[in-house]
Amino acid sequence: MLVYIVSFPLVIWFMVYMILRKIMPKSVNTFKLACDAGVILWFYACAVLLEAIVGIDLIWLLLAVCAAIFPANAIWQRIRHEDVVYSKMFVHGWRLLFLVLVPAHIVLFTIGIAREMMY
Repeated sequence: MLVYIVSFPLVIWFMVYMILRKIMPKSVNTFKLACDAGVILWFYACAVLLEAIVGIDLIWLLLAVCAAIFPANAIWQRIRHEDVVYSKMFVHGWRLLFLVLVPAHIVLFTIGIAREMMY
């Protein structure tokens, strides 16, 4: 099961999306919920891939990088002269994690495949 979670999070995310779509009537809210659940899935997949590539457990580093998105988002809101609403900051930060972790997973997966093909 671990191989499938790491290798095919898009498939698992799509299955979660389809299940939520059957349960919930509005597709926009379904997509948002699937993305929110996908953050956890892609975070775990990136952590496992990073450990497989580097050879040591770097989940704390990945967690620190992901946690840095929330204050960066608050600073960005402050620069744009908006009031920092913490609930809005958390939601935007969480969705930014989705947008960061998906390409990171693709890069790590590609590096892992290339590394295995070389050896």
